[in-house]
Amino acid sequence: MSKFSEKKKFKKGFSEEVIDIAAVTGSVGIGAGMSHGETLWTASIDLIAWKSLDENKAVKKEEVPLRWLVNEEEVEKAMDLLQSNTVIKLQVRRGTDSMMLVNILETEYEDEELETIVKESVKPIYYHDEKLGKFTLEKGIKVFERNLSWANEQCELYFDWHEDESMMKSALKTAHTLFEEQDKWSPKIRMYAAAELTDLANDWLQEEDEIEEITKDMFMDFMSLDTISVYSEGDFDFYFSDGDMFAGHSIIVEGNINGTFTRAQIAG
Repeated sequence: MSKFSEKKKFKKGFSEEVIDIAAVTGSVGIGAGMSHGETLWTASIDLIAWKSLDENKAVKKEEVPLRWLVNEEEVEKAMDLLQSNTVIKLQVRRGTDSMMLVNILETEYEDEELETIVKESVKPIYYHDEKLGKFTLEKGIKVFERNLSWANEQCELYFDWHEDESMMKSALKTAHTLFEEQDKWSPKIRMYAAAELTDLANDWLQEEDEIEEITKDMFMDFMSLDTISVYSEGDFDFYFSDGDMFAGHSIIVEGNINGTFTRAQIAG
């Protein structure tokens, strides 16, 4: 697809009307991605609140992606156009669930109402669990995290933020089961990873490596825990550093507290 066709297709997703808005940017900042077969990058940043300056309407507190197209040379420049947690003034075209950037009018716009939203948005959010302690929300990815000790290793424990608190309590119930029985779960998870991936690790061995063959016991010794993610209904993911068995890729073990494992794989 040509650049002209890509731009034409992109613009079809938005209204023809250009409006002026004041908005608050989210905590993550600008990102960019490109789909297969395309030549232009889609840059984007989330807006967490905005109001039309053309009409006297109330501020809308909603998360809306702001998108625009850039070529390869403009990607790095695009990353510096707008800062996170800032009030800005823009010209945009509205779409069904996003906005298209037309023009940046002011990168630091003064608006008392929106500045109050910024101050609230940068305040830390915590979740206290009576068994595992205080978790901090990573707002950009909507995940609560806490550093904890697991089987004599330090790791980050994660669970997703949900509007429905019962989903978070269900995920923490998974964590409670794992941590209360970590002496059982830790070797079980490592043995499963070794059983699934030791042969693959040997396939990755190079002629210049000092080790001629990796055994399952060696595989488990090379693994070091990084993070644990827990979910509702007993599901969990364990992420390990690979000890260079897979050139720095992560080892991921997926399972459930009912005792079943879904898979072990390498990624990253």
